[in-house]
Amino acid sequence: MDRSIFDTRTVSPQERFAVWRDSINVVFDAKIDMRITPTRFHAQVDATALGQIVLGRITSETQSFERSQQKILSDGLDSYIVQVFTKGHCEVQDGRTVRQVRPGDIYIIDASAPLQAVDYGFQTVSAVIPRSLLSRRLVSADGHHRRVIPRETALAKLLYGFILSLDANRADMTLDEGLASIEPLLSLSESILNARSEQASVSLDDAAIDFAVVNAVLDFIDDNLGDPALSPEMISAALGLSRSRLYRLFQHLDGIASEIRRRRLRRSLHDVLNTSQRRLQVSEIAYRWGFRSDSDYIRAFKRQYGLTPGQAKAARSAMQSSDTQAEIASQQSYDAWIRAFSR
Repeated sequence: MDRSIFDTRTVSPQERFAVWRDSINVVFDAKIDMRITPTRFHAQVDATALGQIVLGRITSETQSFERSQQKILSDGLDSYIVQVFTKGHCEVQDGRTVRQVRPGDIYIIDASAPLQAVDYGFQTVSAVIPRSLLSRRLVSADGHHRRVIPRETALAKLLYGFILSLDANRADMTLDEGLASIEPLLSLSESILNARSEQASVSLDDAAIDFAVVNAVLDFIDDNLGDPALSPEMISAALGLSRSRLYRLFQHLDGIASEIRRRRLRRSLHDVLNTSQRRLQVSEIAYRWGFRSDSDYIRAFKRQYGLTPGQAKAARSAMQSSDTQAEIASQQSYDAWIRAFSR
């Protein structure tokens, strides 16, 4: 299988953090901790491509990692990162709350959402999973960002052990073995993210039925995103659902109307950031995905992403220009694999 090793010890001490910062920039903007002497900084990435998934072990000094809204729009990375710590720990900013990630915990990052975190003297193993591989398996595909599943739970122990075993054995795995490992990783991730608390009042059978109905609704929404008439009433009539049940099923996603708008915006974002669609006008993108006017679309886009569609296009173009200038000849590198996940 394809393997990539990045190590700052291959460059001069004065350049190490700058080289690392430019490398990890494919996912995060990194800042060194002020207590670390720059010339003593060290970082190493040992990564393997398992089909469409990148599994990588990172060892480094204390530093902060950030994904801003502008970075999200400019790099177009649309993946989940399932991460575990084997050394050190992490503090994740979530509004006014700081979440702690310990060795043994399962830590989920949604690359399509902003992040601020500090990792302390750490070694992590991360699986970068394209959204398309996992999102359809999840009850709430967008509800797991910055989620920390405690190491005390049985499923966390299973997934943690599997990820470490995969990391320990990947150097000796054949391509077929690597590809065969994808499904167990996805299944364990699906199980732990869909798991309900023991105190939940809903039975497993009811939960399974709700899951199936939600997926049927999402399929209907995705098939009709371009129809301006798409609405809760249209969905209820087409699928034979009562309005009360439809609203209940999507209560955890801020409502069915919000979910329709969010999915329209996410689909439109592919057109905004896709260079093959650069000739499309904003109004064409708006009407393609069911918005009734380009002004409504621009306002909704800016509320969701913090930039207008035109500003997002410009940021993406600037990022691609920078990537082209900085690109190294070899494509067998972890940053090139991850960049390939971008929209």
